[in-house]
Amino acid sequence: MKKIVLGMMLLIAGVSSSFACDICGCAANAFSVGMLPNSRHHFVGVRSTFRWFESQPAPDGHGYRGISSQFFSTTDLYGRYKIGRRFQVMVFVPYVYNQKTDSVVTPVHGLGDVTAIGNFVFIDNMDSIGQVFRHSGTIGLGVKAPTGKFFKLGFDEVNMLPGTGSVDIIANVNYSVQYRKFGLQNETGFTYKTENKYKYRFGNALSISQVFFYRWDVSSDLKIIPQIGFNFMHNWKDRKNGQLSEDTFNGGNIYNAQVNLFILYKYLGINAQVYIPLTQQLNQGLVSQKAMFRIGINYFFESKK
Repeated sequence: MKKIVLGMMLLIAGVSSSFACDICGCAANAFSVGMLPNSRHHFVGVRSTFRWFESQPAPDGHGYRGISSQFFSTTDLYGRYKIGRRFQVMVFVPYVYNQKTDSVVTPVHGLGDVTAIGNFVFIDNMDSIGQVFRHSGTIGLGVKAPTGKFFKLGFDEVNMLPGTGSVDIIANVNYSVQYRKFGLQNETGFTYKTENKYKYRFGNALSISQVFFYRWDVSSDLKIIPQIGFNFMHNWKDRKNGQLSEDTFNGGNIYNAQVNLFILYKYLGINAQVYIPLTQQLNQGLVSQKAMFRIGINYFFESKK
């Protein structure tokens, strides 16, 4: 059992290769919560996010040794606790595993940066059967603490390290509207990065998802919710000592088609999300995302309020 748990934890990562791509890893991503049905319940869960990239050679002197591939994954132990009808607290504890492969294989892993978010539920009448249009919406503000290791002696590939070394501010808005069994959901997340004690500042990050969904109530205990839509991610460039870094080509945009599936059985929830790149311009075209997906499982607890 210990080997299985360890194996799941090692499916984690989130940063990039030697100046390859700041948008590649967890250090750069805008924070995403995703669709979480049963918003009136507490829950605990585990989710893993996986991303694959390929980096092309860059001009001499900029840290590239030729074509390389990167695998990034982040596995979060996370949960939500409701405080009354309108407030929620969510905590995410990530474990990171990063691997770059070129002429050698370079793995890096460890505890990542812990995130805590407070959500205000500004509307939620999803359980009101008599309503023609039903709505669910939260707005959140949180902080990411520098709990993950950022500095490693003799290691200059900052994006591969588990942490960022900085305290970052996170804002997130999640809203969905449902008409009968059909609905639309939008999630927008923005992460404001600060400079760490090594005078390095990762670029701010923005993520926007818009999906169409269908809620299929198979029975009173089983619900299946497929979704399809698009996702946009943008990363600003990193800075060193307050200046744009001259030896990196980070930052960029990517547009993804997004396909999600949520299954709810009683108090158990399973979700899977697949992101398919449509167009992208990462690191001045030197990096391309090949695939990205997320899978998770949640257990919901009854809330008295």
